[in-house]
Amino acid sequence: MSGGRSVIVIGAGLAGLCCARTIQRAGHTAHLYEASDGVGGRVRTDFVEGFRLDRGFQVLFTAYPAIRQELDLDALHLRAFDPGAQIYWNGRAHPLTDPLRRPSEALATAASPLFGWSDKLRVPRLVAAVRGQSVAEIFAMPDRTMETYLREFGFSAAFLDRFIRPFYGGIFLERDLQTSARMFAFVFKMLAEGQTALPEQGMGAMGRQIADDLAPDTLHLNAPARELIRRNGRVTGVTLEDGQTVQGDAVVVATEADNAARLTGQAIPVTWRVSTELSYALAERPTRAKAILLFADANAFLNNATVISNVAPSYAPSGQHLLTATVLGDPNLDDSELDRRTRAELAPVFPAARTETWTLLRVTRVPWAQFAQTVGAYDRRVRQQTDTPGLILAGE
Repeated sequence: MSGGRSVIVIGAGLAGLCCARTIQRAGHTAHLYEASDGVGGRVRTDFVEGFRLDRGFQVLFTAYPAIRQELDLDALHLRAFDPGAQIYWNGRAHPLTDPLRRPSEALATAASPLFGWSDKLRVPRLVAAVRGQSVAEIFAMPDRTMETYLREFGFSAAFLDRFIRPFYGGIFLERDLQTSARMFAFVFKMLAEGQTALPEQGMGAMGRQIADDLAPDTLHLNAPARELIRRNGRVTGVTLEDGQTVQGDAVVVATEADNAARLTGQAIPVTWRVSTELSYALAERPTRAKAILLFADANAFLNNATVISNVAPSYAPSGQHLLTATVLGDPNLDDSELDRRTRAELAPVFPAARTETWTLLRVTRVPWAQFAQTVGAYDRRVRQQTDTPGLILAGE
């Protein structure tokens, strides 16, 4: 787009924000219209009774190329998780760490009964394999499920069941291991090459940082789009819900898939993963660990839990602590039953804690938590440049 074009961007999630900023930095005009009262889309942080609550369990992988390109990580004042995890299996918690990063804990990991020596020796080989591939090479490799990929590598059922399913269940929001092997290898590489962290001011700080770079008066909140304006087969603007019409040389739709399909009239083949998050205020922390707690038993109700304020103390008011627990999907249970089952599952994990004294701050059901990254998804992605002149897709 040369000659100082004018572009309309619909949706101020991370994709829309980055798109608008890229357009403005290239010397064009971009106006960004967002239906809600804030930026970030699904990556937002709310204040509830003095606590910072992200909308679902989210973390930042510092090695992501897009993260390094789009964000000033130093300005986010990141707080890192400890590498590895605590895995609750068969009635007790087992530490599992990266011996290269935490050599002092290597012995405990080596002695873990979770899986055998053959699996423990294969992990460094897998690390070396993915670190030896570029991102482009990973996404060009023959695709299959991550379960097939890991079994081809020789990992046992115990390793898959007691580590991979809960750990990557927290990332991909599914424990069936049907996610693309390409995406698994990419994430494994990112974990091996960087940190897992939280911004001091919550995950929503990422969107706010990008929004602060936009030109004045080009971000418009509480401005939902009603329909696209078309003229002679070309998209030329948008009509907002309040009846206002905005004209431009091009329109970028950067919304969730269902809204993008409604606005564009195009079939957008995206299946979504759902998650449910319970957030608790605690007067006393049940552990000082900065690692994620995983539930490896096949009949576990929870997938993972974390004392978030151990990692980022700014998530909780002084003298209090924040624990979050994640259920995959959206169980057909009301909030009180979700709360009861969550406390019941956490009680034996923290036997010295009085879970009945915890205060439930919020239950967050995230219907659009993440799109399913299935086999072949990166061969058949919806093209950003559509067949309709003036219309571009971003995000999912």
